[in-house]
Amino acid sequence: MKKVLIIFFVIYGTLLFANNDSTKVATAHDFELENLKGKKIKLSDIYKDKLVVLDFWANWCVPCKKELPELDKLQKKYKDFIQVIAVDIDKARHLSKAKTYAKSKKFSFEIVFDTDQKVMNLYNVKVPPFTFIISKNGEIIWSHLGYKRGDEKEIETQIIKLIELENNDSLQTEINGEIE
Repeated sequence: MKKVLIIFFVIYGTLLFANNDSTKVATAHDFELENLKGKKIKLSDIYKDKLVVLDFWANWCVPCKKELPELDKLQKKYKDFIQVIAVDIDKARHLSKAKTYAKSKKFSFEIVFDTDQKVMNLYNVKVPPFTFIISKNGEIIWSHLGYKRGDEKEIETQIIKLIELENNDSLQTEINGEIE
């Protein structure tokens, strides 16, 4: 029994803390979930205007609770360019605890609830935290599994790269439009 537990924790720890960054482009799955105020939030309505930092978290997840304040700082710093959406994946029976936690922290980003874990499964998330960055075209540009202190710097680096890329594309479109 001890060997089974040790193997479980080794595998879980590897999954949780592995540096699983990805820059492979894929299309983001659209979804609609309720936020803290009971309003339906649809992903595609948000990414047409801003980059989306989509983060899957759970109230029981210690690394998640360390990451969320860092995402809040990024939301405040880049509010004109990004929208953080934190998807809580706690089951319905734990929803009140997750809502209480989220309300107490007064985060500046959207928190939505996936109590049946359908969205989590759409994105093939096995354990939280799992973070995606989605472009204005609805493409998953970057993903990362787990959280350890300092990961927010990599998320910020990715955000800055994408903001610069989108600004260059906009500038290039303007230049090409003026030439034609």
